[in-house]
Amino acid sequence: MNDLESITLAPMSAGDIIDRAIRLYRRNFIALLRIVLPPSLLAYTGVIIYYLGVRNFTFDRGDARIALTALLVFAGGILWFLGKAAFYAVLGAASKTLVNHFFDGTPIRAIDVYRGLRERFWSLVGAGALVFMLVIGVVMLIYFLIVILVLIFTFAATQIGGHLPRWAQITAAVIFTTGVSVSVLLIILMTYSRIIYVPQVLMVEGKSAASAISRSFSLAGGEVRRIGAIMIFWFYVAWSLWILLMIPLGWYGYWSGVDITPFGAEVPFWYSVTQQTIVQISEILIAPIAMLAFTLLYIDSR
Repeated sequence: MNDLESITLAPMSAGDIIDRAIRLYRRNFIALLRIVLPPSLLAYTGVIIYYLGVRNFTFDRGDARIALTALLVFAGGILWFLGKAAFYAVLGAASKTLVNHFFDGTPIRAIDVYRGLRERFWSLVGAGALVFMLVIGVVMLIYFLIVILVLIFTFAATQIGGHLPRWAQITAAVIFTTGVSVSVLLIILMTYSRIIYVPQVLMVEGKSAASAISRSFSLAGGEVRRIGAIMIFWFYVAWSLWILLMIPLGWYGYWSGVDITPFGAEVPFWYSVTQQTIVQISEILIAPIAMLAFTLLYIDSR
């Protein structure tokens, strides 16, 4: 019997999906680590190069020093972007390997994932570009909605709020801010939930980029609750792991005289590098769980 244990026609709850994803993660930890490690190391190298450029940038040592540090900053930024793009492309390309593993027990191997990525590379790039434009459109829509709502609230507060007691004005402001924040989160969740299956459709069903987005919209139409539950679990575990790893570094930095506040101006290079190392480790350890969970949800939705 394979790691999925059984394939039934009964739908799984979000808890069932998370439970199976965690068990699969434990059983295939090394294979999953091999899949996500190369692009993560590329992004991490970019971060180190970027901080080297920023830390050594100065106008006091001539044009050659300025050009070198600017080149380091630019190259580091490019490597970081390419590493992140490759990281999510690899996660998407792993979908077909995971589906094969779920149904017939085919071992999860990094070489199969990267072979699939090479075969469907341009489709993934095209889908990524379309999704990016969709996200930009949603962000612009959210921005304009917020501006309009703020203008309406400001006008109402100016015309009516002056006649209300102070506690009523504060209450109205809190209710307005909460309502706008919740609405924005719901729009983001609705958008994300519609495009979550794009990599799976591309890799498993072999559709084009545009068809994959359309197919993802149709499959994910009724999955907002389960997708939301998986996302909440993912963020909770990711933040918990990050905080767990950051506490020792924060204490050591504090006792070493480092300004560990988010707005600290003089942060030592070693502290910045260690902080980014923790961020990268957290991503490497947590991302495969989400990849497994959403692939299981894709199978269950079909």
